[in-house]
Amino acid sequence: MRTARNLFLLTILAALVFLVTATPFLSACTNSASKTTPDNKSGQKKKPALPVANPEYPGDYKVVEFDGKKYLQGRFPQGEFGGRLVRSLVGSDPKTFNAWAASDTTSTGIAGLMFASLMVTDMYNGEVKPYLAEAFSVDEDGVTYTTTLREGLTWSDGKPITSADVEFTWNTIVAGGYGNSSLRDVTAVDGVSPRVTSVDERTNKYVTAKKFAPFMRVLGAIPIAPKHVVEPIINSKDGRKRFQGFWGATIDPNTLVVSGPFILERFIPSQRVELKRDDSLFMVDTRGKKLPYLDKLVFVFVPDVQANLLKFKGKEIDITQVRSRDTFELMKERESGNFSLHNLGQSLGSVFLMFNMNKRIDPKTKKPYVDPVKSAWFNDVNFRQAVNHILNRDAMVANYFKGLGYPAFTTISPVSPFFNNQLKGFEPDVDYAMELLKKSGFKKDKLGRLVDKEGHAVEFDLVTMAGGTFLPTIGNMAIEDMKKLGMKVNFQELNFNILMDKVHTSCDWDAGIYALSGGDPFEPNDGANVYRSNGRLHLFDQRQPDANGAIVVEDAREWEKRIDSIFSEGATTLDKNKRKELYDEFQSILYEQAPFVYLCDAMNIIGARNTIKNYQPTQLSQLVLGLHNIEEVWIESSKAKSKGKPDENK
Repeated sequence: MRTARNLFLLTILAALVFLVTATPFLSACTNSASKTTPDNKSGQKKKPALPVANPEYPGDYKVVEFDGKKYLQGRFPQGEFGGRLVRSLVGSDPKTFNAWAASDTTSTGIAGLMFASLMVTDMYNGEVKPYLAEAFSVDEDGVTYTTTLREGLTWSDGKPITSADVEFTWNTIVAGGYGNSSLRDVTAVDGVSPRVTSVDERTNKYVTAKKFAPFMRVLGAIPIAPKHVVEPIINSKDGRKRFQGFWGATIDPNTLVVSGPFILERFIPSQRVELKRDDSLFMVDTRGKKLPYLDKLVFVFVPDVQANLLKFKGKEIDITQVRSRDTFELMKERESGNFSLHNLGQSLGSVFLMFNMNKRIDPKTKKPYVDPVKSAWFNDVNFRQAVNHILNRDAMVANYFKGLGYPAFTTISPVSPFFNNQLKGFEPDVDYAMELLKKSGFKKDKLGRLVDKEGHAVEFDLVTMAGGTFLPTIGNMAIEDMKKLGMKVNFQELNFNILMDKVHTSCDWDAGIYALSGGDPFEPNDGANVYRSNGRLHLFDQRQPDANGAIVVEDAREWEKRIDSIFSEGATTLDKNKRKELYDEFQSILYEQAPFVYLCDAMNIIGARNTIKNYQPTQLSQLVLGLHNIEEVWIESSKAKSKGKPDENK
């Protein structure tokens, strides 16, 4: 029952999740530059090599009483206590264990196992359920909300979790801008954060600026912080800076105070993170014994996918994400290797190519962020759509993913009720792509080079993240496709930190292939920090915050303004049908304007040892590293096997 960290964050591919396809519904507010193929069914495969995981719903959690205290009761068969589970992650170490300062998938995923939220997304049906809270209500005015904490909740140091912790988290860390800016983006209504007060020791009231449709899900996106530990840090000299570094990579595990099922025991950089059982968790199994079952949960960091495959086959790893192209090999070894493969289906994230559309002047250098000649190309919708129509997504899926994947054309997953199923996919068409370019004055010269109307040959750099991902391979395939139009593209693979600095700070880049991890498919507002013009992850035209941390936009394009208004209206509209219409229009605008050229996604496949019991990954559990019910996962020992039942001694 893991808290879904439902924020769109740049992935480091430690847990990259994969999105899908889409296809054409032409927005009335834009000019069509798209050619489509009606019989393209969004890349859906008729007979997947592995059926998509669809486990039976285990029922809702019950509140039970043992020894005079109330607990949430598990919903899976009782298990054996003890043991260690090892989960591999391909890529970089966590940057921090501070759940509110984290901005990468690894950090947020691991922190999400240590810090709980008031609400949680049920990974079987997408419903939002109380977690730390036992009750949630909204007043008739539609802007006043109330939550009540469960009785007897404690931090790992034994101190009670109270409404003061909730108020501090929301008012100081989130609204005060101490945490990751994305937290403020997804909780604010038209830029105004909810104001939170404490009614009594267990009850909080929240007042939003307007009616806020995603609010209940937002409560599941914000982990609660221990005020008695964090407040002195914030109130100290250089508190903002100290908070960003608090519980960072050089952490002393003894300083951590958590509310989740696990707590940090040891971190060995470039090797592993070891978490141990937190005895303070408020969940029990059907016998009334406190969960979790596992003594330890270990994350092992491996440098690349090939090393990861070898470690899994060598039984050094219990659970891992499997590369699509390795699936057929592993399917032959399932019985001898005593493991299973779980297909979590299409991704909730996205992989895309984008151009730097920033037309502003760098205030430090007094020079344009992007060369004006290139900027003119990148800001031309015909140029972007030409690239959209030259890319062979089916070839990317067939060649790299061995057919176990999907071409991608939009940002919202078909799992979502907000998916625009009127959109249809692009077919690669050199002639049509050249027609689009000719509309903007481009042509090929005698040497076969694409030149603009001023005679400048089209040449630019394409960057992506180096090491352990499929992005470089996809990038090279995209370059070969763009060569067909006479474009010269120089490819660079960069360290994650260097790449992030280019995108977010220096804005010194031409084009790039990136990935975003998945947000909540049941709430499109999770993408506000990416798609709003003042969003902290408005990657194709990144704007810098002012001294107060706010991003002021004075040069938004007309279609950007319309997206801004859609997100404002969508967040404040409670009618589901109206919200569907709005987000359909949003997807159509993206489809027509192509600020992101969506590429392809693999099937999200998890390999797991058969000795791991109660392990039930779902499509939605992509959001939480496939560990949504980690409290009830247990390891079958040889002793339990011989007896045919769990160990009851503990």
